[in-house]
Amino acid sequence: MRRLFPAVLLALLGLSTPAVAEDASASETLVVNGCPIWPYTRCPGADLRHADLSAKDLAGADFTGANMVRADLRAANLAGAILDRADLSSARLQKANIPAASLRGARLVGADMEFARMFRVDFSYADLTAANLEAARPMFARFHYARLINANLQETKFGSADFRNAIMEGCVTRYTVFLDANFDDCKGCPVGW
Repeated sequence: MRRLFPAVLLALLGLSTPAVAEDASASETLVVNGCPIWPYTRCPGADLRHADLSAKDLAGADFTGANMVRADLRAANLAGAILDRADLSSARLQKANIPAASLRGARLVGADMEFARMFRVDFSYADLTAANLEAARPMFARFHYARLINANLQETKFGSADFRNAIMEGCVTRYTVFLDANFDDCKGCPVGW
């Protein structure tokens, strides 16, 4: 009788052993090619190509030099993350939260960052060729020596952004705001802001 008591109690509460097992497996940590996906993870040089990291909390993560080509980072939290020299070509970063992150020398060719929040992000030496930053908010962001070639910057708010020595050519800038932006030695940056 004592052995049946836990099973009877679970049945009365509407729980069953398989449901408990399902909950335990659902809480397991996602690991992609040896990289645990959680805040402050350390995965420099990781292979995260095509990884589904959408809506994951990756605050403070170190992905220095990681291969994140076509990774899905939609609505991910990358606050304070280190993505220096990472390859984020064609990555999906729509509505991502990326404040105070470092993307120095990152490759963001064709990356989609529509509606991303990028307060104080460092894009120095980054390649943003054909990137989509439509309606993004890179306020106080650094674009020193960055390449913005044929990028979609429509409706983007670059308040107090720093474009020193950047290259900006063929970009869509309809309704783009460059309030208090620094364009010192920038090639092709808008005039009159």
